Amino acid sequence: MNDLAYKSEIRQSIVRELLEKVRKQNYENYLKSVRLEKIRLFRGAQINFDFPVTALIGPNGGGKTTLLGASGCIYFSIVPSSIFKKTRVGDESMNHWRIEYVLIDKHTNPKGTVRARVDFEENEWLRSDLFNRKVKFFSIARTIPAVESPWFFLKKKLSTSYTREDISITTEKIEGIDHIKREAERILGKSLAAFQLFEITSVKTLKYLGKRMVTESKKILKNGTVVIIKKPAESAVKTKTIATKQLLYIGGDGEISYSEFSFGSGESSVIRMVADIESLPDNSLVLIEEIENGLHPLAVRRMVEYLIDVALRKNIQAIFTTHSDYALAPLPSEAIWAVVDGRLQQGKLSVEVLRAVSGRVDKRLAIFVEDDFTKVWVEAMLREKLSENLEEIGVYPVYGDGSAVKTHCGHTSNPAIQFNSMCFIDGNSGQTEDTERGVFRLPGAVPESTVFNSVLNNLDNNIALLTVACQRPVDKQELVAKTIRKVSQTNRDPHLLFSQIGLNLGFIPEATVRGAFLAVWIQENPDEVNKIVESIKKALESPPK
Repeated sequence: MNDLAYKSEIRQSIVRELLEKVRKQNYENYLKSVRLEKIRLFRGAQINFDFPVTALIGPNGGGKTTLLGASGCIYFSIVPSSIFKKTRVGDESMNHWRIEYVLIDKHTNPKGTVRARVDFEENEWLRSDLFNRKVKFFSIARTIPAVESPWFFLKKKLSTSYTREDISITTEKIEGIDHIKREAERILGKSLAAFQLFEITSVKTLKYLGKRMVTESKKILKNGTVVIIKKPAESAVKTKTIATKQLLYIGGDGEISYSEFSFGSGESSVIRMVADIESLPDNSLVLIEEIENGLHPLAVRRMVEYLIDVALRKNIQAIFTTHSDYALAPLPSEAIWAVVDGRLQQGKLSVEVLRAVSGRVDKRLAIFVEDDFTKVWVEAMLREKLSENLEEIGVYPVYGDGSAVKTHCGHTSNPAIQFNSMCFIDGNSGQTEDTERGVFRLPGAVPESTVFNSVLNNLDNNIALLTVACQRPVDKQELVAKTIRKVSQTNRDPHLLFSQIGLNLGFIPEATVRGAFLAVWIQENPDEVNKIVESIKKALESPPK
C-alpha cells in the first residue's frame, strides 16, 4: 500500500471537526476512556478515545479483542458474560478483574463526565452503574456465508426440495432501503440498484385434539334415586399456527436475480452491517471485530470512511480491530492505538511496524524513523553502502519524533525481543539526541528540504545526472533546472516538493523524482552518508540483546 498516493474521500476539515467535537465533549453519549486495571494481559493500561472512530491494531494474542469487548461492558445493552465467558477449567485468573471508564452521559451528568467501573468478583460481574446506550457488536461470525450461518434459520425451509403441507412460505417486499443500498454500494464499489429486501414468513400449522368434553345425563332408579351419568364426547380437532420471520436480501443486475444465499460473504456482511448501523439511534456505540474480514483492501478503506461519515451524521462512535494497513489510511494518528501484549500505544503505526515492535520479524536490526520520506532516505543510503546486509535491517516509520523515540525505547526495554533497534529523528525534532541510547539526529532540519536544498545549491554541476534520473532526455536539462528553481520559489510545504516537480515535468511519479534527488544527495554528501551508515553498521554488529 502506498499511503503517499492515497487520497481519502473524508476531507481533513471533517477530521478536524470531529477531533474538536470530542475535545469539547459535544455528545449526548460518548466513551472517553477505558482503563484495564486488571484483565487478561492488561495491568493498568489506558486508552483515550480522542476520535469517534478508533482502530485497534496489533499482533494476534496481543489483547485487541479483550479491549474491544471491554469497551462495551459498562452499557446496559451488553452482558459482560457474553463477551468474557468463564469456564470451570483454566479461567481462575478472572478473579479480581477490574475495568474503569470515563464517559459522557448527559442524562447522568449534563455538564461533565461520569466515572464508572466493572468488576468480576466471586464468579459474578458487578457494574457500578448501568448506562442506557445502544451498543451493536459485530463479531467475526458476521462473515459466515448465509448458506452456512446459524442465524439464517429459514434456509432449510426455503430450499426448493423442502415440501411439507403443514408449512407455508409468504414474502413481503420491504420498502425504503435506498439509503442502505447507497451507502453499501459506496463501500463495495458496485451498483446495488436492483437489490431488494424481503421479509420471509414461515407459517407452520399444528393440529391437536381439543379438551375432551363430557356430557351429563340423569337417570332415576326404581327406588327413586337420581343418578348422574357422565359420558365422554368425541374431541374436536383444533389447529394453531406458529409464524417465524426472517429478512432476506435479493441481489441482481436488472436481468437476473439471486438470493442472499448466493452472495459473497463480504458482500452480505457489508449490506447487513450498513443496514444495522443506519437503523441505530444517534449516539450509539459500534464495535467491530476484524473489520477487514472478507473485504477487498479498497472496500476496507471505504468501510472506515463510512464509519467516519456516520460519526458525523449520527454522532455514532465506532471501535474496530484490524490487521490491515488499509483500514488505517483514512484515520488521523489520534484514532489509532497499538495493542501489544497488554501494552497500549497511540499513533499511526503500520502493521509492519507493530510486528517489529513485538519482535515478530526475522531481522537483526530495527530502525525507527519519523515518517515515510525518512524511511526512503535511510533505505537509499543502506542500498548504496550496506547492500549485502539489507535483508537483515528493517526501517519502520512511526509518524512523529516522540513516537519514534518512545517506540525504540520500548523495543529496547522489552526482554522478550532479541534483536537490536535504533532511532533516527529529524534535524528539527524536539527530542534529544542520545547516541549511547541509540537515538541519532539526521542532518539538516526538515528531511525533504535538506535533500532538496543540498541538490539545488549545486544544481549546475549535477543537472545532467538529475535529468536522466528523473527519466527525462539529456537535452531537457534546462527545462528540469528551470522547473526545480521555480518550485523552490513557490513551494510552501516541503512535503510536496517532489510531487510538484514531477507534476511540472509531465506527470512523473513522485517516487521517481524523490529517488533521483536522493541518489544525487548521497553522491554529493559522502561524509554525512558514512556517518549515518557507520552508526547503523555498529548497531548491526552489536551482539543480540
